[in-house]
Amino acid sequence: MSDDRSPETAGGPAPEEDATGNPIKEMFLLALLYLPLGFFLWFYLASVLMWFPTRLVDWALTGFFPDIFRDVVQLGYRLEIQLEFVRPEGRIALADREIMIYAWGMALLFGLIMATPMSAKRRLAQMGIGYVVVSLVTAWGAFWDAMKEVAFKVQPEGVAAIAQSAVSPTMIALFYQLGYLMLPAVIPLATWILMNRPFLEDVVLSRRR
Repeated sequence: MSDDRSPETAGGPAPEEDATGNPIKEMFLLALLYLPLGFFLWFYLASVLMWFPTRLVDWALTGFFPDIFRDVVQLGYRLEIQLEFVRPEGRIALADREIMIYAWGMALLFGLIMATPMSAKRRLAQMGIGYVVVSLVTAWGAFWDAMKEVAFKVQPEGVAAIAQSAVSPTMIALFYQLGYLMLPAVIPLATWILMNRPFLEDVVLSRRR
């Protein structure tokens, strides 16, 4: 005798569920496909993308600590941070400071935004907001990286200058670790979630019905 039970009564998933699948999972898979393009553009346009974070780092270092930092020079996607300390062999500088390691969230945000269904205008707006946010994260990382180098490696001038400032070596180490380990990964993802909260809530609520 044939089995006339429907897929729902037989305990199997509904055909509609099989067809649609999990939209969040599908979106993240699509974001993974966009990531290689995001990292390519991130590296190819590095000199342009790092201009704004470099200006922020220059403003912060020379503005808050003018007795320690003289200038920040961008060399492609690296920085040369010139100090005020002068030795017989010349002025001290922190050469080849890596800045891109704090900015990889730009590629991550690119993939997530491109995979999220929205209008082209909104997509461009979110990319602009994401760029500003990740630039702040990048500037934070580069700022405390420079402070860490001066406080722990430029002796005796840097150690003495930091000791006379209001910033302790413990604080420098803590903020450097925060900018190196946590902020580059957490902030871009949190930014994407906040910008697309209504969409994510709609998807979650629709799957609960």
